[in-house]
Amino acid sequence: TLGVVLALALAAFVLPLALARRPGRPTVGSLLFFAAIGFGFLLLEVVLIQRFVLFLGFPTYALSVVLFALLLFTGAGAALSTRYADLGRAALAVALGAACILIAAASFGLQPLLRELIELPFAARVVTSVALLAPVGVALGMAMPLGLQRLAALHPAGVAWAWGINGIASVAASVLAVAVAILFGFAAATLLALACYLAALAHVLLGRWPSGATGG
Repeated sequence: TLGVVLALALAAFVLPLALARRPGRPTVGSLLFFAAIGFGFLLLEVVLIQRFVLFLGFPTYALSVVLFALLLFTGAGAALSTRYADLGRAALAVALGAACILIAAASFGLQPLLRELIELPFAARVVTSVALLAPVGVALGMAMPLGLQRLAALHPAGVAWAWGINGIASVAASVLAVAVAILFGFAAATLLALACYLAALAHVLLGRWPSGATGG
């Protein structure tokens, strides 16, 4: 399944770029940022759902609470990003840097922390879960709108491409996360998500920015 999904994802990434007319076509490098955050987000989401199953008691509880918290706080992060849009590169670098630090901490520290708190009442565990997920949700939520703002300035016709590539990567990542977790464990899947966001951060720091953007 993973092989089929990755092959289809690669075809969906490469073929439209090959067939598109050059004047309106964004560069591959500009789209790799959106592929990286698409892969990273879904990898992390699948891992977090699994991590919170034991803590919350049932898979349905973990799915509901994790998705609720991530959707709520990534939305909050996206809304917050509008206040820092003028900072350009600096705002996006800080958001991704914070996300990388939190993901690295979660890869080794989340499971022991949840184990220590598992005796809390159920309502307290739900509140604790939401509180733990809030910071990373806000940081991750800022990546897409700030990245789209940069892309729209560099390649005005590329915004639709970015949404498509991000969606393709997300689908592939949902299968990849399960395969990596089965073969190497959930810590490895978390570190793979970290690698995706580090790649996105490197692209922000080293890539081209529109003239006039802070840090560009």
